[in-house]
Amino acid sequence: MHAHSLRSRALRGATLLLAAAAVAAPHTAEAQRRLLGRPVAAASSGLVAARSVPRGEPALLPVPVEGISRDELRDTYTQSRSQGRVHQAIDIHAPLGTPVIAVADGTIRKLHSGARGGLSIYLLDDDGTTRYYYAHLDGYAQGLREGQRVERGEVIGYVGDTGNASPGDYHLHFSVAVLDSPSRWWEGENLNPYELLRGEDDR
Repeated sequence: MHAHSLRSRALRGATLLLAAAAVAAPHTAEAQRRLLGRPVAAASSGLVAARSVPRGEPALLPVPVEGISRDELRDTYTQSRSQGRVHQAIDIHAPLGTPVIAVADGTIRKLHSGARGGLSIYLLDDDGTTRYYYAHLDGYAQGLREGQRVERGEVIGYVGDTGNASPGDYHLHFSVAVLDSPSRWWEGENLNPYELLRGEDDR
């Protein structure tokens, strides 16, 4: 089995465990450490079966912007925003039109255009509980539509400055959330994408 497939399955399994714990406690730094630790994968029976990630292969998401290395990422998760908001996402800067990829196998749940996020994509992971949000896009990949299934690494959009991004401030606003209900894809408990992209030991 390829390493990226192992990491993808491991991440899904860990996220399922995290979602199950959501009723009892909020998502904290400890929850993120669990997601990045030695997770488990779902067995075909639907039960959870232990499966370790090979040593040296942390369950990290791929960087969602092509050509950007993990070392270039900056943690903007706790930065303040207008109207007293906290960012709860990271901004990944890149030239206008840089391809943006799906970080996991999943389904395009919503294509949206709004004053704040501009052109945006809501991607629901195949695990049914993890939602990835991409905002300020310049455009979508040709033919992309709601309900379409995409694979990890597939181009789904392009970096831009739409919405409330400053003109010329080309970047991807990227967030990750664990949903209480897949039908309420716009809600959920946010996780820090920086830790899921770099790992806590790389700060």
